[in-house]
Order: sequence, then structure tokens, then C-alpha cells
Amino acid sequence: MPVTFEVRAVPSLTEIAATEWDALAAPGGLYASHAWLGSVEREPGAGVEYLLARRADHPGRLACALPLYDVETEYNPYYAHRRHLDLLGLDGSWTLAGARRGYRYELPAAQGAGPELDALLAAALERAAARGTRGLLFPFATTRTARLLWERGAAVALDGADAAVITDGASFDEYLRKLSSKRRIAVRHEFSTFRAAGYELGLEKLADCYTEAAPLLGQIQRKYGHEAHDEGMREYLAGQAEALGKYSRVFTARRSGRLVGFSLMYEFGDTLYARAVGFDYAETGKAFEYYALCYYLPVEYMHRQGLRRLHLGMETYEAKLARGARLGPLWSVALPVPGSPLPDRELADTSEWPRRFGRRALPEEEWRQPWAAPWEGSGVPGAREGAR
Repeated sequence: MPVTFEVRAVPSLTEIAATEWDALAAPGGLYASHAWLGSVEREPGAGVEYLLARRADHPGRLACALPLYDVETEYNPYYAHRRHLDLLGLDGSWTLAGARRGYRYELPAAQGAGPELDALLAAALERAAARGTRGLLFPFATTRTARLLWERGAAVALDGADAAVITDGASFDEYLRKLSSKRRIAVRHEFSTFRAAGYELGLEKLADCYTEAAPLLGQIQRKYGHEAHDEGMREYLAGQAEALGKYSRVFTARRSGRLVGFSLMYEFGDTLYARAVGFDYAETGKAFEYYALCYYLPVEYMHRQGLRRLHLGMETYEAKLARGARLGPLWSVALPVPGSPLPDRELADTSEWPRRFGRRALPEEEWRQPWAAPWEGSGVPGAREGAR
């Protein structure tokens, strides 16, 4: 007799035990975790519900889960529906599924998910149709998640790459040996210059320094053209401290006790996740403070703690690669409601990425996908039969 699954919706993660959610979501790391999604749930601008699939014969066992967001206002343009729909060549209204924050989404589902995922997605598409939307839009999907959805008829477009430095707990000297000789010289110069600047260095909890950090975060946000008020930054960091404080690791640089630079990271599993930086630009900028606080001090900390990965997220790829990062693809994915056609368009061609950045930094097993061009050859393969 075939196994059936029961799918129900809950309005808050407070109705789900963190241990139960995280047991399923563990492969997705911090950004699929109960703590992170709980912090996102508190943010303004969107309503959320969580679909939970359980085996009918084992009602206590969570088999698959999916957050669905009803976005009213998106404050971060990088998450805007329009940006992802443009990548996919789509228009209309879509229900946001999976990730609203974090630049990385791994579907909480068992490896090799089958009937449980089908049941969950069917329920999610019914809800999307009831809302009058064309289907489910998944931003920043990992390759595993994109593949699972592509096999079920989704459109997939390459968005960008996820960067991480994989140290496997190596010492700083061992980390340096993995860089080119030219880069080793540059990194040693940067770190020694930073050390010679005489900052008072610390490792702090966010709850103990967010009030001081907020105006520094505001400075960097405004430097890059974002509207940011110090009080808004303080409220944001206070919320992060409340929801994620036990995971927070803040690498700080002070002058006479006053905070002049910081990087905020979260330690989750075997990974350190970089989240935010801030500087007093009147006091910093001549001693490679950014690289020291975001790369070199964290690598030393990871060695002491036995952590293996420094997650750096998207964009500024050249700077990250120069300091040992590897890149994995992230995808925008759209799964339509039944009867809502997708455009007949070419599938993603990833061949530019190894040409641009070099194969050593792009794990081949992640970039060679059923919908993507091979490393060598004449371009994009055709769509799988029947996918459109």
C-alpha cells in the first residue's frame, strides 16, 4: 500500500519544535534553521506560513517543510520578485517560497525526497492558486533544491554564486599555503599591517555590542547607497541579538575602548556565516581592516574551534576568490501552478563561470547540472523532454 502524507499549515515556527525542524533542515545550515527563519518571521513587510508534510502512518515525523511568504513590502531590492522574474523571463504575480533572507536556500526535505515532496508542493501550489498567483518563486536555491524542483517542471535560471572559504579547521599558515605565492605575500602584508595598527581586538556577543555597532553598520550601508538610519540599524541588530544571540560571534576592533570596526558572524554547525560589517571611516581604512575582520581573524578562530567553512555569500567574487573562496551556483526557480505555462527559453549556461574564475575555485560536481552546459562543448543542451 503506498505511503500517504498529510500536509498542514502553521502560522509560526513557535508551533514547531526547533529540534524537529533542525533535524530535517540540517543540510541547509543556518539559513534553513529554526533560529534564522524565526528571526526572519519577525521582520516587517511580509506574512508567512509553514507547510509541514508528515507521513500518515507516522504522524509525529516531519518529512518535508516549506515556508511561504506573502510579501507586501520588500525593503531589500536584491530580494525583489522583479529581479528574479527578470532572470527567469517571467511576469505576473508569484508566491515567494523558501527564502526571504539569507542569500541561500536549501529545501528542508530528506535526501532523495519523493512522495513527501510531491505532496508538499501540490499543497503549496494549491495555496498559490488560491492567492491568484502563477506559482511558487524560489530565490537563491542551492543546486540540490533547484534540481528537485527542475525535475518537477520548474524553470531554472542562474542567479549568481555562493562563496565560501573551506579551511577544514586549518591553521592560518596552512590556510596561506593553499593560496598562490603572490596572494600569500599580499595576505601576509595585509594582516601584518592590520596587526601593527594597534587596535584592541576582541570576540564579543552581539547582545553586548549591538548599540555601539549600529552606527558603524549605518555608515557602511550609506556608503554603498542604501538608505539607513542608525536607529533602524539598532533595532535590526537588537532583533538579531534576541533571536540568534547564542550563535553570534562579533570580531571587534577598538581604539581606547571605543568600537571602530566589527564583523558580525554566526557559528552554526561546522560553519561560520558572515552577516554584517561596520566601520567608523574617520578612524579606519588604512590598515586592511575589512579583510582582517572578515577573513583573517575568523580563519584563526575557526582553527581554534575546529570549524571547516567560512560562508561569505554572494557578489565581490574576485576579492573572495583571491582569499581562497570557492564558488557554488545559486538559482532562481519558478514552479508554476498546473495549467500555467512557462516560456520556451534556453536553459542556463554556466560555462562563462569557469572561464572567468577558473575551474579550481568552482567545484565541477556542483556546476555541471542536467540543465547546464558542460565544461567543454558547444553550449546549452536542450530542455528535458516534457519539461515545458
